[in-house]
Amino acid sequence: MQLYIGNKNYSSWSLRAWIMLAKSEVKFEEVKLLLGTSEFYQRLEKVTPTHKVPAVVDGNVKVWDSLAICEYINDAYLSGSAWPELARQKAEARAIACEMHSGFNGVRNEMPMNIRAKRKIVLSEHAKNDILRIQQI
Repeated sequence: MQLYIGNKNYSSWSLRAWIMLAKSEVKFEEVKLLLGTSEFYQRLEKVTPTHKVPAVVDGNVKVWDSLAICEYINDAYLSGSAWPELARQKAEARAIACEMHSGFNGVRNEMPMNIRAKRKIVLSEHAKNDILRIQQI
C-alpha cells in the first residue's frame, strides 16, 4: 500500500491519513510529494481524479480524501475496531469526525497549518467560537 502525501507540517489532510496508518500499524509506503510542483500533479494524475493529497493505492483500490482513507483502513485492515462498538457512541464519533473534517472555517482561514510557525495572531469571534467548540469535543 502506498500513501501519497504532501508535507506533514503544512498539510493537515496528509497528516490525518498518515496518523491513521501509523497508529494502526498497517504497513505502508509513504510517498512524499513536494506541494505545488509539476511533479506533484504528474504523480497524482495516475492516482486520484482530484490531483490532491492524501491518496492511498492498495493493490487495485484507490482512495482519496483523508476521511475516506481512514474509513477504508478501518474496514479493510482493522475489522471496524477504529470506531466504538455501540451504535450510539459510533454515531457520535462519526458526527464529530465529520464536523472536524468539514467545519471550523474560522480556524482554517485564520490559522493555516504550520506546526513549526511562531506568530501572534488576532482571532475573529468566528475563530474563537470554533476553538470553543473544539475544546467541547
